[in-house]
Amino acid sequence: MLRNYFIIAWRNLLKNKVFSFINVTGLAVGMAVSMLILLYVSHELSYDRFHTKGKRIFHTFIQMNFGGNTVQFNQLSKNFGPAIKQANSEVEDFVRIASSFRGDVVIKSDESHQFFERGFYFSEPSLFNVFAFEFVNGSAASALNEPNAVVMTETMAKKYFGNTNPVGKTLIYNKNEALKVTAVVKKLPTNSSLHFDFIASLPTFEGIMKRDPNQRYEADDVVGMGSYETYFLLKNPEAVAKVEAIIPTLLTDKKGELESHSKYQLTPFLETHLGNNWGDSSNTKYVMIFLCIAGIVLLLALINYMSLTTARSTIRAKEVGVRKVLGAHRHHLASQFYGESVLISLLSFALALLLFQLLKTPFYQLLSLSIDDSFVKGPLFLSILLGLVIATALIAGSYPSLLLSKFSPVSILKGKFSAAGQGGRVRRVFIVFQFGASIVLIIFSMVVQRQLHFMQTKKIGMNKEQVLVITLSKEAQKHYAAFRNDLVQSVGIRQLGASSLSLFTGGWNMFFTKTPTTNEDVSLNNMVVDENFIKLLGLEWKHKPDNLEELAHGNQLVVNETAVGKLKISDKPIGQKLDVFDKESKKAEIVGVLKDFNFASLQSKVEAMMLKVVKDTTHLRALYLRLDPKVDVRQKIASIEKSYKKYEPNAPFEYYFLDEAFNQQYRAEQRMGYLFSGFTVIAIFIACMGLFGLITFTAEQKTKEIGVRKVLGASVANIVTMLSKDFLRLVIVANVIAFPIAYYAATRWLQDFAYQVQLKIDIFALAGGLAIFIALLTVAIQATKAALTNPVKSLKSE
Repeated sequence: MLRNYFIIAWRNLLKNKVFSFINVTGLAVGMAVSMLILLYVSHELSYDRFHTKGKRIFHTFIQMNFGGNTVQFNQLSKNFGPAIKQANSEVEDFVRIASSFRGDVVIKSDESHQFFERGFYFSEPSLFNVFAFEFVNGSAASALNEPNAVVMTETMAKKYFGNTNPVGKTLIYNKNEALKVTAVVKKLPTNSSLHFDFIASLPTFEGIMKRDPNQRYEADDVVGMGSYETYFLLKNPEAVAKVEAIIPTLLTDKKGELESHSKYQLTPFLETHLGNNWGDSSNTKYVMIFLCIAGIVLLLALINYMSLTTARSTIRAKEVGVRKVLGAHRHHLASQFYGESVLISLLSFALALLLFQLLKTPFYQLLSLSIDDSFVKGPLFLSILLGLVIATALIAGSYPSLLLSKFSPVSILKGKFSAAGQGGRVRRVFIVFQFGASIVLIIFSMVVQRQLHFMQTKKIGMNKEQVLVITLSKEAQKHYAAFRNDLVQSVGIRQLGASSLSLFTGGWNMFFTKTPTTNEDVSLNNMVVDENFIKLLGLEWKHKPDNLEELAHGNQLVVNETAVGKLKISDKPIGQKLDVFDKESKKAEIVGVLKDFNFASLQSKVEAMMLKVVKDTTHLRALYLRLDPKVDVRQKIASIEKSYKKYEPNAPFEYYFLDEAFNQQYRAEQRMGYLFSGFTVIAIFIACMGLFGLITFTAEQKTKEIGVRKVLGASVANIVTMLSKDFLRLVIVANVIAFPIAYYAATRWLQDFAYQVQLKIDIFALAGGLAIFIALLTVAIQATKAALTNPVKSLKSE
């Protein structure tokens, strides 16, 4: 019987090529888009699940609320982990991880294998007990037991030692630390929150800290803030509240200025990726948005199938009637129609897999994704694909099979059956839903693009064009004066300046102080800059210092307008003194006020900022160059790099352009804009395919009526209007329903931006007009074709 069902289904497919093409193509496109989105979503939601003890691992964070600002960080003292474990029997183990200083690490195996590496960390043997790592060479038990021991990934082993076993060989860390390779582990999967290329033993880190005069080495007995990320493995996840409760009692500086404003929290490690997302590569909000879009696109395709199948019910009506007279029960007929939907779903799935493979790489590039092939071929994603095809077949066949199988054989065989009422109301609802969803996507896509353009073009209070920023290594900073002198004499460089931080690419230093007038707690962002920095960026003065030449002398500060308001010194900011460095130094005096400028993303309002201008620039790591617009940029950068290498041959030359970095802050919005544009086009395409199928079927059903009207003198325009008006009414209804939904969704999304575009009526009018135009064009093409048919042929048709 099943074989017979599939034979009938295959014959129907071949007999109705246009409708079969629309159904298969529509479902394939919908399924392919769903596959891509489900791949992204499942990859995001599966982060760190491969750790066998993951549910019992907790990451420690410090949440500090000072002066109205909430800051979260995860750097704890060396003794924090041991102290908590000793005080609480619920803690089974702990792991401390420290990162290499400032990230500028040069690793060398021999003269021809010397590279700059960022993924260098330090940890202890318990790392391999708490987390799951697969060892290629060496032993987890002894890998990090000794000082100057290092574990490297398989990728790095091949990079530095080729195909030979590196265990027992030596790596040089930052020119003077000899490290012995004790083990090699497989590279962590892409859905891992922990990413490293090298892990050296913790005593190695401590030794470097003690020998570096620029590092403040913390005492062994301190429990509180420090230099280590700390993870706890609990015997029971429910004990987390008990562990958190004991932390405040163990802090060694409970009444300290920072500790008294801090709260220590243990966050489930499996929630870290999405729950404590500081970057833009992953965001719970966007994950859910994309998941909803996957559902909408697939639903649009399913609606097409159900709508066209039920619309053609008259063609199958006699078949249903004859089969019922011959003894077929309703469940037999339902099974047959389900069989047809399974066949179409399987054909669509095969085509969708091909589209998925073709679109996968561009999709990765668009979202800046890195997903292992092993994940795509793994059991999780394969089970999702299986669920997708089963759900598609079940949903696609549900309504048509129920509708067609309930037809009365008596009414059909007596000729009293009419298709007019068979699912017509539901099909109208389907059309409204399809175009309503498309209109919402059009509006949202336009809002995203406008917001992105607004943020990228808004004046931010500084001149960021033609500014090249060079990141200086420690060695390069020592030769700053000589390097700067080379650049000053170079043609094509208009201005030079330096800062302790690289704008738009990293975090901020923050100082905590009290208002001079009310003694309230406040926090201020801080930058140390040279004498040329303010002029180079074109920052404007609200209260200009009396003597700009003296800015770098003495303990003087420049603040922005927001800082003046936050410090509550609006009446007389100049001359006010603050405790912002350490208690032993003199108070710093405010000598100037800058107009507010956006030193961070426009997603947040301008915050309080203070600038400390210094003469000694040997500790400033970011060099700013304003280039002449007429200069050849590539040649100029090559020339600057050559000069840089004179003073720092062992570290890479890193640079970026300030305006590009500013725009890069909106990568998430850019990707969302591109994706919404793509999804909108796909949604409209699917909706138009369905509309095209319905108008084609309507024209076929009214062939004789069209012929009679033409004989009686109806024009082509009259025929087109007759066939189009009902569909256009539905599209107008879709507009009315879609507008408030789109307004609500766009308003909610824009709430995340401190500076936002206004939702003007032109966006809605343009989106609605575009939907009506596309629908009219789709209907008019097929309606015109029907209207131009010879009436003689029409009147001869069945």
